[in-house]
Amino acid sequence: MPIRAGKPSKCVSCGKPLHRKSEYYCSVACANAYQKTVGDDVPAFLSKWKIRKRKQAEDPLIALRQNLRKNTRDLIKSGVLRRGICVVCGSRNVLPHHEDYRNPYDVIWLCETHHNEYHDGKIALFGGTLRWDPERLTKVGTNVRFPEKKYRDLRKIADPKATDEGLDL
Repeated sequence: MPIRAGKPSKCVSCGKPLHRKSEYYCSVACANAYQKTVGDDVPAFLSKWKIRKRKQAEDPLIALRQNLRKNTRDLIKSGVLRRGICVVCGSRNVLPHHEDYRNPYDVIWLCETHHNEYHDGKIALFGGTLRWDPERLTKVGTNVRFPEKKYRDLRKIADPKATDEGLDL
């Protein structure tokens, strides 16, 4: 992983080369020793930036979703895509929600409250319109797997060479 500008190139505790997962230390032992000498106001061994970059490298869908969000923001700024109203309550303060990560134009507009409720499973949207059917919703606290067909389709978009056997569903 690259060293970010303004970050040390060697362990801040002992001067050895950095551990591949850390931006400040060569080992967890050095991180603990540095914390004992300096105090509690020291950077953590694993930085949030490093963790995020590793997740992106391991899961190509993260990059696909980020690119779609960027494209949607650009379309809104350029005026090609206009913000709608929340399909649930009619609020004008809305967020774009995507069901299909291949198409930045296919947007369901939801206010922050209803966007969170949608992801929590409290409301359901089918075809971009609100459908309230308590029987179709999953009860909170139950273990639900990601829909295999949707995940398989997204993996094929992100990595066309991926095979179904290589998917860990």
